[in-house]
Amino acid sequence: MKQAHLYNITNLCSTRSMQVSSDFLKANWFRMKTRIMYLIFLAVLLSSCEDYYTPDLDVVSPILVVESRMTNNSSNNFVKLTMTQDFYNSTETEKVTGAKVELIQVSGQTERGTETSTGYFTFKSTLVAGKKYYIRITNKGDIYESETVVMPPLPKIDSLYTNHKIVKTYSTDAYGSPTLIETPEREIYVDAPITSTLEYYRFDYHAIIQWTYNPPAVGPGPPPPSYFGWKTLYEYGQFNIAGPKEFSTSDKINKHPIRALAYDGKAYLDSTAQIPMGWILILDQYGITKSSYDFHEKLNKQFSAEGSLFDPVLTQVYGNIHCKSDPTKTALGFFDLNSYRQYRYFLNLGDGTNEHVIQRRLNRYPIIPNEGFTRGLPPGFWELNY
Repeated sequence: MKQAHLYNITNLCSTRSMQVSSDFLKANWFRMKTRIMYLIFLAVLLSSCEDYYTPDLDVVSPILVVESRMTNNSSNNFVKLTMTQDFYNSTETEKVTGAKVELIQVSGQTERGTETSTGYFTFKSTLVAGKKYYIRITNKGDIYESETVVMPPLPKIDSLYTNHKIVKTYSTDAYGSPTLIETPEREIYVDAPITSTLEYYRFDYHAIIQWTYNPPAVGPGPPPPSYFGWKTLYEYGQFNIAGPKEFSTSDKINKHPIRALAYDGKAYLDSTAQIPMGWILILDQYGITKSSYDFHEKLNKQFSAEGSLFDPVLTQVYGNIHCKSDPTKTALGFFDLNSYRQYRYFLNLGDGTNEHVIQRRLNRYPIIPNEGFTRGLPPGFWELNY
């Protein structure tokens, strides 16, 4: 009897347990089903509220864009004509064909530009310091003229030198925590004079790092010939311009930065087997006008804009070219009249102390390709690392 009673109790508990388990599963399935239905409803609701905003932009007729540079070096003289394009226009940019460009010296000669490619004009004239010039563009029946600009005198550098600096940057690790990175570098500076006829400058540069590679010997014979290579670094970004500080009476531009280079030259090379052998710095200095300085300064502010309410907009960057035949028409661009001089230096940045820096000015100007290498003997432009 006790065993039968115990068996009945066990069956009853088992039956109730199964019933409870079944009820639990049903309740959970109902809750899960309710949640799924709610998520589907929420997704449908959100998708039905989604609306892509496409701003209604006016379709504006193409505007003439003029890019120009005129110097005392005829190989640098050009005028390039292009046209603007609507924001939503995916077709090829309209080319400027059939245009005529003239370089005019006030009370002097006029030279018609040679169109070497579509919309690109070159000039052979050697511009003279102190003379006044302007350009005239004839395009599709309209006549555009720049403002008259006085050619500045030849620029010069009083001195070029380097100083040690530590560049501090931050990077985040795998956990998102910021990590301070300190990189020792050598900053290149120049001093330039300020005179009554020339106060403003612009600098372009490219730095060429020399390297060697000594391949290992194979077999008992002599080792293979060494490699002598080079690689060019350019500056892409803002215009490097210099001028007197506001309210300053100084007669010199002091400690104007050109760029910084890391002591470890291998950071710029493609292989750890390449051995850095110093730098060739090619520095192009332009003497520019106050209007050119202001124009490029506004462009720098435009390039560095971060999207704030008071950032400059493109329409605030006015050029010096106007349509004479129809004043209602706009031309974008600037007639840039510069005096020009090139400097070259050899630099070995050393290890961070002034005692180990090697610097000398170079007096030869061979053409140097962007990159390459020779075997056995260094190229003709090679500079010894001492």
